[in-house]
Amino acid sequence: MAGFVARASMLADSASNADRRKSIDPTEDAKHYLDIDAYPGFATRTIPHDLDSLIQLYGWSTVESYGFLPWATADVVDSLTAQMRRGDWNRVWSVAADLGHYVADAHNPLHCTLNYNGQYTGNTGIHSRYESGMIDRYQQFLNATVGTAAYVERPLDFAFDYIYESNAYVDSIMAADTYAKTVSGWTGSGTPPSTYYAALWEKCGGLTNVMMQKAIDRMADLLYTAWMNAGEPVVPGVTSVATTSVPEGYPLLSAYPNPFNPSTIIDCRLSIGGSVRLSVFDLLGREVAVLVNEVKAPGAHTVAWNAAGRSSGVYFCRMEVQPSDRSSKPLVQIQKLILLQ
Repeated sequence: MAGFVARASMLADSASNADRRKSIDPTEDAKHYLDIDAYPGFATRTIPHDLDSLIQLYGWSTVESYGFLPWATADVVDSLTAQMRRGDWNRVWSVAADLGHYVADAHNPLHCTLNYNGQYTGNTGIHSRYESGMIDRYQQFLNATVGTAAYVERPLDFAFDYIYESNAYVDSIMAADTYAKTVSGWTGSGTPPSTYYAALWEKCGGLTNVMMQKAIDRMADLLYTAWMNAGEPVVPGVTSVATTSVPEGYPLLSAYPNPFNPSTIIDCRLSIGGSVRLSVFDLLGREVAVLVNEVKAPGAHTVAWNAAGRSSGVYFCRMEVQPSDRSSKPLVQIQKLILLQ
């Protein structure tokens, strides 16, 4: 990733190019969102990922109106792969900035819902108040940490997974907007006072930090994936490549939504491959579910746990990875889960 890190300023300067194209490219706007909850298969996560199949079901105009964000993201990954493979690095830097923009859009929950501006819940105007007004005022409180990029087997499915995750925060943002209006006394008319934004940040600061960190991580994952698929070319400005495999280290485990009812998605980011056992335990240490028990390659993997019928309370998801080479000790990580029935 060093070649991309070295060009961070260039990528940042080009980050809004995709927005600027909206005025000259009529196809661009729909690439920035997916009204995923508008589809009948949303609740059961059965929305077809194949774009042609989706168009056959609902028609071009409907699909276009709901947005193309995950497909635009996957297309950009494919383009980056081809550009890296043929050594078109000037084009790579530009398209990498577009990838960052699309990934960031998907991690703003208001780009992942039909109720994108609060128009159906009495929160009209929340989109700009959250995305611009609040963040402009509190950006100094946004924190990010350095992680490890992981290979993504299926970028399109990966994009759908994090869009579902992002959508889970929509109701929290609407509730925060209602709370901020109540606390500040702002009626929704005119310019919101600073007390409104302070209350909005109070409720939304945590989830915003979480989603920005995940956007950074997943942008890196997709850049890394394009580079791997391109045959691991030497990036200009990098004199050597220390390793052509995913760097070793502990796996990363997270769940979303969490707390949840009745199902959650377990997100496993494996920096090494090996035999993986992913299981869930209750507070008494009893194993209540085995979600994965097979060999997995390095990269990002997701699995759902449906806890319907289970009692509300705290559970623990335990992941144990026995490295394929058997020369290293097993890697273990545990994620706390909270079920609210």
